[in-house]
Amino acid sequence: MEGKMMKKYANWIGLAGLVVILAGLVTYSINGTINTLATIFLIIGVLLLAGYVILRFQEIKSGLSSRSARFGSNAALMVVFLIGILIVVNILGNRFSWRADLTAAKMFSLAEQTRKVLQNLDKDVNVIGFFKSGEEGQAEEFMIEYSHYSPRFKYEFIDPDKQPGLAKKYDIKTYGTIVIECEDKQEKINTASEQEITNALIKVTREGVKRILFTTGHGEKDYENTEQNGLSTAKEAIAELNYDIDKVFLVQEPDTIPDNVALIVIAGPTTDLLQPERNKLDDYLKRGGKLLLMLEPESPQSYVDFMKEWGVDVGNDLIIETSPIGQLFGAGPIMPIVTNYQDHPIVEGFSGTMTLYAQARSVNKLDETPTGVTVTEVAKTSNNSWGETSSIGADGQVGFDPAFDNQGPLSVVTIAEKSASEPAGSDKKGRIAVFGDSDIATNAYFNFQANGNLFLNTVNWLAEEEDLVSIRPRDPEDRRLSLTAKQSKMMLWFGVILLPLAIFAFGIYVYRQRNK
Repeated sequence: MEGKMMKKYANWIGLAGLVVILAGLVTYSINGTINTLATIFLIIGVLLLAGYVILRFQEIKSGLSSRSARFGSNAALMVVFLIGILIVVNILGNRFSWRADLTAAKMFSLAEQTRKVLQNLDKDVNVIGFFKSGEEGQAEEFMIEYSHYSPRFKYEFIDPDKQPGLAKKYDIKTYGTIVIECEDKQEKINTASEQEITNALIKVTREGVKRILFTTGHGEKDYENTEQNGLSTAKEAIAELNYDIDKVFLVQEPDTIPDNVALIVIAGPTTDLLQPERNKLDDYLKRGGKLLLMLEPESPQSYVDFMKEWGVDVGNDLIIETSPIGQLFGAGPIMPIVTNYQDHPIVEGFSGTMTLYAQARSVNKLDETPTGVTVTEVAKTSNNSWGETSSIGADGQVGFDPAFDNQGPLSVVTIAEKSASEPAGSDKKGRIAVFGDSDIATNAYFNFQANGNLFLNTVNWLAEEEDLVSIRPRDPEDRRLSLTAKQSKMMLWFGVILLPLAIFAFGIYVYRQRNK
C-alpha cells in the first residue's frame, strides 16, 4: 500500500526535481559560478530525479522499448543539446563579455581618460562603497563598468549598519561614501560620478606629485581669481589630477629654476619679460624644462622674440574668423571657433569638437625653424579667416587686405620640442606650448565645448603624463522632455483616456462577434 502511494506521487517528485535543478542552473547563470546555493539545488534536484526513476523504473523500462519512446528520446536529446548550448554560451558570456552603449550621448560609456587610467593600472585598486543595502544604484553601475576595463580594479559594497566596525575603521560619517585604496594611499568621495571616481583613482595610483608654477609680476591671469577672467576653474581641474600648484615670481627666484618643477605657466602677460627672467627660463628649458605660454593680441614684444628661438612666429595680428560656425553660438568674427586639429597627442580624439578663442593672435610655425627644434601647429582656423594687422574701426567692420593681412588658416596653438643640451647626454626634451589666447582657460570659457580638455591635455603632455592626455569624463547630459501645458493635456487624453477606451471598445466588439 505504501509503495503504491509513493508511485502515486512519483510524478510530483520528478517535477520537483526538474524545478530544483532549473533553480540551480538559474543561480549559476546569475552568479557566473557554481556557488554553495547552486550546488545544493543541483544535488537535491538530482536526488529527486533519481527517486522518480527508482519509483517508476518498470514503466520507464517498458516505455523506452516502444516506438513512441524512440521519437521521444530524440526530442529529449534535442532538449538536452539545446540546454548544453545555453550553458556554454552563458559560460563564455561570463568570461568574455561584450558591451554596447546605444544611447545618443553615450551616457553609459566611460570617457577615454578613464579607460586609459584603468588599462594602465599596474597595481591592485580596492574600492569600498558604504551604502544601505539596495541603495547602491548608479555607484554599482559605475563599478561594473570600471571593473570591465581592468582586472586590477576590485570593488565591494558594505552596509555600514550591518558592519559598523568596518565603517568605524574607515571613519565613515555618511551613507554613499566611497573609499578608493591603492597600497598605502586612500581617497574618499561622496559623489558617485565618473569624474570624482577617476580623479580619486588617479590620485591613489600616481607616484609622487609634480609641481606646476604659474608666473606672477607681468599682469598674468590669477588662478585664485574666481571672476570671469580668473583661472580658478582651471586650477581646480589641474589639482584634481594630483598636481601641486604654486606661484613663482621669477625675478625673486634663485638663478636656477629647480629640476623638480614639471611645468611653468605664463598666462596672459601684459608687461615685458625681463632679461634675467628670460635667462632663467632659457636655462630651465635647456635642462628639459616645460613651458606653457598663453599670449594675447596685446602681449609685449619680448615674448614674440623669445618664441622665435623656438621656431614659433607670433603674429602681430588679431585673428578674424568669418566661418558661420561661430555665428551659431553668437560668437563674433574676433572670437574664432576652431574645429581643425592636426596630428598631435593633445588633440587626439578631438574630431568633431570645438574650441573657442576670445580674441587671439596667430602662432604659426616659422618658415625656417632653428636647428634641432621640432614645431607642430596643433589647432588651426578655417580658410575663411585671416590675421588682421590694422586697428578695427569703431563700427566693428573689418575686411581682408592681402597687402597687409595674413590669410588663413592660421594656427592658434603650436607645440615646439628640442632635446635638452644640459647635462650632456641627457635624454630629456624641452617642451613649449604656445597659445594665441589665454582666455580659453578662464572661468568664462573653460567649460565651453572642448576648451577644458585642450588646456588639461596640454598641461598633461607638457608634464610628461601622457596617459592622462585624453577626453576627460563629462557631466551627465540633461535629456528631459519638456512639454507645454497643451501637449501635457494631449498626452493625458490620449494615453490615459482615449487609448484605454479604444482597447476596451475593441474587446467588446470581438466578444460580440464571437457570440453571434
